[in-house]
Amino acid sequence: MPRMTLEEAKEMYQLWSNAEKALASAQSYTIAGRSLTRADMSTVLERKKYYGRIIDELQTGRRRSKVRSITPFDL
Repeated sequence: MPRMTLEEAKEMYQLWSNAEKALASAQSYTIAGRSLTRADMSTVLERKKYYGRIIDELQTGRRRSKVRSITPFDL
């Protein structure tokens, strides 16, 4: 994961939280004949989760292991 300060990570998390609130009210809208469609909710939630993990890592000083499981076998 890219290194950033805790403040930057919190700022980005807040930005994606605001995007989630905006999506909850309207997915797309039209102004003066021009249409805008916001990002889909799954993308927003994925980014919130990403920045939440970075915040946790920066606050605790520990990184999550990328090892999911180990399967033992005999040779």
